[in-house]
Amino acid sequence: QASRPCNLLQLLALPFPLFSEAMSTPAILGMGNPLLDISAVVTQETFDKYGLQPGNAILAEEKHTPLYAELAAKPDVKYIAGGATQNSIRVAQWMLQEPGMTAYMGCIGDDDFGKKLQDACKEDGVQALYMIDKST
Repeated sequence: QASRPCNLLQLLALPFPLFSEAMSTPAILGMGNPLLDISAVVTQETFDKYGLQPGNAILAEEKHTPLYAELAAKPDVKYIAGGATQNSIRVAQWMLQEPGMTAYMGCIGDDDFGKKLQDACKEDGVQALYMIDKST
């Protein structure tokens, strides 16, 4: 699981300054529950196997767990920083066109998907300041 809600006080207790001298001071800061979107080309067989419909959104259930590994194994898989606030920050970053002008705070798990989420934000030019929950 790449994201997990966490206590606002835990995030605010992060050591300050949040931004090092090597980082620019962002003009916009967002805080929310990050999601990792996983995108890959699949066949109708994959949709049928997991009871999914093209273009539809669902809340994943236990039966969908194997799908993550299947998507990760695809040669064309893309990992995209998602969630409402994080998407808004990514759009603002794209509009500002200067890396590091936006930042995002949230809580992620201590796993490969959390690392992929950090990498996706960095690639988009967003300064991601994630609290990492070691219990996930």
